[in-house]
Amino acid sequence: AKIDRFGIEKDRRWMLVDNNGKFLTQRRIAQMTLLDITEFQFPGGDWGLTIQASQSIRLPEQCEPKLTFSVNQHFALNDSISVELWDDVCEGEVADDFINQWLSLVLDIPCRLVFMGGAYYREVDKKYAQNNETVSFADGFPLLLTTESSLAAFNQYLNVPIGMLRFRPNIVISGNKAFAEDGWRRLRVGNTEFFVVKPCSRCVIPTINPSSAEKEPAIFKALKQHRSIGSEVYFVQNLLTTNSGKRSVADKVEIIE
Repeated sequence: AKIDRFGIEKDRRWMLVDNNGKFLTQRRIAQMTLLDITEFQFPGGDWGLTIQASQSIRLPEQCEPKLTFSVNQHFALNDSISVELWDDVCEGEVADDFINQWLSLVLDIPCRLVFMGGAYYREVDKKYAQNNETVSFADGFPLLLTTESSLAAFNQYLNVPIGMLRFRPNIVISGNKAFAEDGWRRLRVGNTEFFVVKPCSRCVIPTINPSSAEKEPAIFKALKQHRSIGSEVYFVQNLLTTNSGKRSVADKVEIIE
């Protein structure tokens, strides 16, 4: 994966918004998890996306289960609109109408797809910034980190183990003790240095089964029992990085402090 100033390249640069420009997530529309996204290259270098609706989604008769489009032809040349993400007002390049109409039919709610262009700067919370870092349409920080041993430890509290996808980390490390990442402050992978800035408080999303979009409250109950501080529950760590680069599976990780 290539890491740039937004985080993983193209990750969370896309967002769905309602008719008022406010962001939409699985917190409100759980069946968003039933859309699979694939990136591909057209002959000549243009790139595109295919969005595939799971068979679990009931589609209107006139709606195909798959949508494919060129980003440059149907997206990148469009005007930007103001969109709201938590307390931030950002700019997003809006998709062509046929893309928005398809998504609205599939999800059964009026919505539009927007993209954060490469020239746009959304700064991270200044309380945690190291060097004026930026973030995409992620909640607050470019990257999330956790460890295989932490998930294994948490799964001991569940009758049915869950996969790492529930917590949606960008970086997963092996070979350490469970929840060792809670005490890390800096780490290096190859020539890329990362800063661990704060634990990630969790909402309802880890309870959503990515295969069915059903909510499983036992997961949040276990988080509250075993990973709570005050009224919040935490799992995985938010990261910043001050330099870009390519990282691969099996890269060695050095804990600096």
